[in-house]
Amino acid sequence: MQVTNNKQEKIFIGVSWPYANGNIHLGHLAGQNVVTDVFARYHRLKGNSVLMVSGSDSHGAPILTKAEERGIPPEQLVEESHAKIVETFKKLGFLYENYTKTTTENHKIVVQNIFNVLNELGYLEVKETEQYYDGKVKRFLPDRYVKGTCPNCKATNARGDECPECGAYLNPTDLIDPYSTLSDAKPKLKKTKHFYLNLSKLQPEISKWVKASDKPWRKWVREFTRGWLKQGLEPRAVTRDLTFGVKVPIEGWEDKVIYVWIEAVVGYLSAAIEWAEKQGSPSLWESFWKDESAKHYYFVAGGNVPFHTVMWPAEIVAYNEKYGNSELREKYKLPGETSSKPLNLPFDVPANKMLLYKGKKMSKGDGTGINLDAVIDKYNPDLLRYFFVRYAPENHDREYTWKDFIDSNNNELVANIGNFINRVLTFTENKFDGVVPEGYLEDDVREAIQSTFKKVGKSIEACKFVQSIEYILELGKFANKYFNDQAPWERIKSDKEIAGNTIYNNVQIVNALRTLIKPYLPFASRNISTFLNIKDEYDQNEELEANGYVSKVVNNWNFTEIPAGTKLNKANILFEKLEYGDELKGVDEG
Repeated sequence: MQVTNNKQEKIFIGVSWPYANGNIHLGHLAGQNVVTDVFARYHRLKGNSVLMVSGSDSHGAPILTKAEERGIPPEQLVEESHAKIVETFKKLGFLYENYTKTTTENHKIVVQNIFNVLNELGYLEVKETEQYYDGKVKRFLPDRYVKGTCPNCKATNARGDECPECGAYLNPTDLIDPYSTLSDAKPKLKKTKHFYLNLSKLQPEISKWVKASDKPWRKWVREFTRGWLKQGLEPRAVTRDLTFGVKVPIEGWEDKVIYVWIEAVVGYLSAAIEWAEKQGSPSLWESFWKDESAKHYYFVAGGNVPFHTVMWPAEIVAYNEKYGNSELREKYKLPGETSSKPLNLPFDVPANKMLLYKGKKMSKGDGTGINLDAVIDKYNPDLLRYFFVRYAPENHDREYTWKDFIDSNNNELVANIGNFINRVLTFTENKFDGVVPEGYLEDDVREAIQSTFKKVGKSIEACKFVQSIEYILELGKFANKYFNDQAPWERIKSDKEIAGNTIYNNVQIVNALRTLIKPYLPFASRNISTFLNIKDEYDQNEELEANGYVSKVVNNWNFTEIPAGTKLNKANILFEKLEYGDELKGVDEG
């Protein structure tokens, strides 16, 4: 049933940007991408106005490092990687209102606009510092171009920004026995100048905002953020000695670029501006960014939390001062900007912890993890989507095991949901010629269905995705028990009418499950629609996929009965059972 949504919400969703130095890996699925798509699909189905944006992070040391390893220009690497990521997202059914990249002219304009405003308002300051320099290749070394021994865990593969073994944030000068990744030369410290964002100046306002706004956040995100603030914020460099990136828009600084940590997060805004331009309404982005009722959600992996709960909000708070200054407001108008209202700050940052493999964080740069291409080619995309919701590391790091992956398929998708749907539709085909028999919806069935819709919806809105899946599995267990208890294969021998009523109720549960799994398992849900012979049903997500926009404000997150007399189509197996094969050998047996 399509119901007009009179309480439409505006939901802005920013998804952290994967580096364009190769395809994404399984850690990205666990960290943010799958649950984000579930969240967006649900809100579109509910009739809310959704703008979900992201893109390929196309600048920074990881891009240059990989390009140099392959001996190709970074621009070529970015284009290849971006195309591969988009292809992967399509295979997995991920839908964005706009997925772009940070090499666009629009992005450059927005980033430089924000940089200039922060500079004119006095939030940027120039400092002379010492940075490692490789005399052999005659280049300053950005953080990832310096490696050495971690001062915390003594791992010998630590980078100048982070240790992949213990996860510690580092500076290049923290490393023991540092070396250049560009040559065999031992780097030396050399003076250079950079712009710094004065975060200490912004700390009072950010601390006040966090205290007033972090109630919806996950407990660990809230505590982690408050811990950062308690330690005290220090000025942080926002430029780098690189040639590839968004140039510093100040005379005399042409040989430096804006550092990726401050540049990439601006992509959430620039991608929204790009989306509005594509819609033919350049100021449309303001309806999400300047309407106080619009809620901003940022889905990121655990390592990106401070950039989204402290640093990006600091950029916004500082930039928003522009709107109280008529001269700056006119001088630095953003593309399509018409309103003098400030930009919205985050509402929630539902970050996940890390997915580990053999005890290590998955990382493209370090070559740790599992080849996603091989996994996508071998397994049902709905299984991948399901697993990375069911086993999402919402509140603690989680070890990926092939056993969990296969068990989730066999014990839940196959034995619970798939088994029930197949039994009901096969029985209807064999005993009722594939026609939904006459019947009425029993009270306990109606209550089970309606309560599941409410609980699942409430859990998704609270970003409790593991819990939301559990409620669907509970309905599956109820359905299997109901089918077994009613035993229509026995009842039909003596009373076909009562058996028919049982099947009528079971078909309605199948239809309820079809809608409930739409955000999670879009491919399976579409198959069930075919089985149930559902035609001309409006679906916001399918319209977005086909046309690039959503045109109707209706609430499709509800249950509708399949009429008696409906001729069903022959059903196929939804989920195939998997064998415990080569994946387990030498990986996680026992």
